[in-house]
Amino acid sequence: MLPFTVRGRIQAARGDPEAMTSLDEAARQADRVGDAQWVSPVVDARAEYFLWAGDADRAQEEARRGVAVAGGSHGPPFVVGRLAYRLWKAGGTDEPPANTAEPFRMMINGAWAAAAAEWGRRGGRYLQAEALAAGDEDAAAAALQILDELGATRAGDHLRRQLRRRGFARVPRGPRPTTAAHVAGLTARQAEILAMVGAGMSNAEIAERLVVSVRTVDHHVSAVLAKLGVTNRRQAAEMAERMAATTADSGR
Repeated sequence: MLPFTVRGRIQAARGDPEAMTSLDEAARQADRVGDAQWVSPVVDARAEYFLWAGDADRAQEEARRGVAVAGGSHGPPFVVGRLAYRLWKAGGTDEPPANTAEPFRMMINGAWAAAAAEWGRRGGRYLQAEALAAGDEDAAAAALQILDELGATRAGDHLRRQLRRRGFARVPRGPRPTTAAHVAGLTARQAEILAMVGAGMSNAEIAERLVVSVRTVDHHVSAVLAKLGVTNRRQAAEMAERMAATTADSGR
C-alpha cells in the first residue's frame, strides 16, 4: 500500500497520467485493512491529487474522512495535522482538531514564514515549499524553485495558477520542456555534467572539457546532487548508471 501511495504522489506531482491508477490501488489495499496508519497517507495523497485536478469538493471529502479515521483530536498530531491542513487547503472551514501539530497549525493560521522555518529545520523540503507558497512574491518564488528542482511540475503549475489569481505580477516561468522531460528534472548541461561525474571525472577535468571555471562546475555539481537527493559523487554516479539502464530498457 505504501509503495503505491508514494509512487502515486510522485506521479501526481510530476503530472504523470498513471497517478490515479496508483492511488486507486493504494486506496483498495488500505481499505482492506482499515487501520488509520494505512488509510491516512492514502487519503492525504488523494486529497492533494484532487485539489490539483480542480476538484476541491472531492479533495475535502477525502481529507475529512482521513481526519475522522485518524481519530480527530485523539489521533497522532502530525497525521491529523497534515489532513487538517489538506482539508483547509481545499477550502474546508472545519475547525482544526485541538491536537493539530504546530507546523500545520501555523500554516492554517497564515504564519507561513514560521512554518517554513520549522519545516526547514526538520528537513521537510516539500512542506517547506508548501508553507512558502502562501507568502509574499519572494517566498512564492522560493517555493516554485524548490518544486521545480524536485521535478514537481504539476504542483508547480498549480501554484503558478494560484499566484496569478492572487494578482502577483512576477510569476517565474516553469522549467524548460527539456528539463521537465528529464527523469530527474536535470537541465541539459546538468545531465551532461552528471555523465562526466559518472565517468569518474573531477570538477577540474569537467571544467577543462567544457571550457568553464571550476567554480561554475562546483555549482552545477551541487545542483545535480540536490536534484538527485544524494550527498556525494559516488551516489550520483550510481544513480546515473541506474537511469541510463532504465532508459536503455525502455528504448528496447
